[in-house]
Amino acid sequence: MIVSIQAESSLILTPRDFHIIDQAMRAAEPAEAVFSDDGHREAVGKAVIRLYTSGMTDPGRLAEAASTMAATRLLDRRRWRGGA
Repeated sequence: MIVSIQAESSLILTPRDFHIIDQAMRAAEPAEAVFSDDGHREAVGKAVIRLYTSGMTDPGRLAEAASTMAATRLLDRRRWRGGA
């Protein structure tokens, strides 16, 4: 039996990277408090990091795309739980 172990990818971020990610997170803050209790901020953060490491570096575009991704996940999660 052959066991394949995937190496963990390391992610090294510079202060400039953190600044861009921070700007995107601040721009993506929801206007409605309803999202804050439903994991929205965490979903946005994961999406920002995923998009940033894929090459998207404009904070405005990051915020918009990550917010859309997070909202879509929340809607999908609510549908599966029957809470929509």
